[in-house]
Amino acid sequence: MNYVLIGNSVAAVNAVAGIREYDREGDITIVSAENYYAYGRPLISYWLEQRVNEKNLPYRPETFFARNKVRVLLGRRAVRLDPEARQVFLDNGESLPYDRLLLATGGRPFLPSINGLTPENHYTFMTYDDARRLEKAASPGREAVILGAGPTGLKAMESLVRRGVKVTLVELADRIWAPALDPEAASMVAGFLQDRGVNIYLNDTLDGVRRGDNGRLDLELKSGRRLAADILVVAIGVRPNVELLQDLPGATINRGVVVEADLSTGLPGVYAAGDVVAGNPPLLPHAAIQGKIAGRNMAGSRETYKPIPPYNALGILGLHIISIGLSAAGEGYEILQEADPAARVYRKLVLQDNRLVGGLLINKIDRAGIYRYLIEEGIEVTSFKDRLLQPDFGLLSLPDTIWQQQLAK
Repeated sequence: MNYVLIGNSVAAVNAVAGIREYDREGDITIVSAENYYAYGRPLISYWLEQRVNEKNLPYRPETFFARNKVRVLLGRRAVRLDPEARQVFLDNGESLPYDRLLLATGGRPFLPSINGLTPENHYTFMTYDDARRLEKAASPGREAVILGAGPTGLKAMESLVRRGVKVTLVELADRIWAPALDPEAASMVAGFLQDRGVNIYLNDTLDGVRRGDNGRLDLELKSGRRLAADILVVAIGVRPNVELLQDLPGATINRGVVVEADLSTGLPGVYAAGDVVAGNPPLLPHAAIQGKIAGRNMAGSRETYKPIPPYNALGILGLHIISIGLSAAGEGYEILQEADPAARVYRKLVLQDNRLVGGLLINKIDRAGIYRYLIEEGIEVTSFKDRLLQPDFGLLSLPDTIWQQQLAK
């Protein structure tokens, strides 16, 4: 078999491992638009903070690719796909034949239509190259505005603050990280950030950008408020990179590419995994699991991908947050809650029909793995519901049949 993986991502690397479980000899080629072997994207914020260096970034060492007999084409971009001929064409004119192809092209930052926004006057924060470019501008004493207060915006904020940059967050929603944080938790996190000198403007967004005579940016918000800054970071979302499949008969695009349960795309021999898949949250665990299953199926297995609830673990300036599933849910659900604003501790569990469907933990994050297991397995919790937030709750608090199965595993 001849395998081509487009995108040197977490999904692609796990697909290699999945393929090699079933096929030790087939040819594998990875096409990477970036000039680096796969790296852990969440680490770019730590690199910008100088907490890790470049050698700490790779997701797998280069020996992984040699050991698995993978040919890696760095700095090459796939520009056209011919599913009938089973060939993919690269930006240098080379064509690669394939028996099985994985689309693991991920996503790119979404850039809204903003008056005056140009590639030269803003930054994004998704790739190592983004972080390297931002590093050159992030000098102590400078001022930055970050458009978007989701995970990407918050990590960019943390990196800049640690470098001595004064940061302002601008968020269109009524609270920061609205998909994961309910109003009470968001208010707690916002207060924590404001105590550390971060300005936050909610229910607002950027309307126009202009470079002043002094070289600084003049930013006009929808509200009419004007801000001056040296740095503008746009971090308001991700768009899947689906261009290769656009207008190809047999492929269905709904923002991302729509896949079957086995992660096939409807095109012969073509699979997809990671952020490029429709409805997929842009999270590393989802990409890793999908990549592994797609790789196995490309090599002949018949596995089904079972979607898992979103899971986010985020540390910002010493505040630790874990959100699982429907963590921001409120009305219509049963809520178990514990809050200590003075200690900035918040614990919330969301239940529906006596099953855990969401969890939100701030600063007191122990037991997160057990809550995640209960959510993903859909386990009925009636018999131990009153113990879920107790200090001594643990694996042994579960019915014998459950914890014994887990210990056996």
